[in-house]
Amino acid sequence: MHLVMQDRNNGFYIVRSANGNDAAAIVEILAEVGSEGIYIANEGAYMTVEHQAIILSSLDPHTHLVLVAEQDGSLVGTLEMVRGTFRKNAHTANFGMALRAPARGRRIGEGLLRAAHQWAQSEGVEKICLSVFSSNRGAIALYQRMGYQEEGRRRNQFRLGETLVDEVLMAWYLPPRLTH
Repeated sequence: MHLVMQDRNNGFYIVRSANGNDAAAIVEILAEVGSEGIYIANEGAYMTVEHQAIILSSLDPHTHLVLVAEQDGSLVGTLEMVRGTFRKNAHTANFGMALRAPARGRRIGEGLLRAAHQWAQSEGVEKICLSVFSSNRGAIALYQRMGYQEEGRRRNQFRLGETLVDEVLMAWYLPPRLTH
């Protein structure tokens, strides 16, 4: 997958499937966003570059997607989507996304998500799920704009500093595939 997209500031960026050469940048993005302490559950580096490279080189393209957003020659965001591993949940996929601070609010997350939706649709996924901190209002607004609805909430599931926040469970049901 390789899509050229336009951000909110009329700049261009690329959304593409990640490859082994992206491992270090993906680990760096996740560590950077994690160290902010307010957007994703990890609190900094939690995976080695070597481990990320193994994941990228061995993923099954029908069940596991890793995308990156590239702008001006550097990676500014990543999205990982994993399809359910059992027959009972193979119609579903879950994802997580992380964007560097300068990429937020510029529709780059929307581009990553649109590309993930295309992959999910092509693989026959019927439902995409995610969880987000209730305090992450920007991400929740993006997901709602993209058609996601809240399905549940785990109250006080995370502690961000001294503040307890809910984990909001959201889902989007894909339109049925047309068959001829």
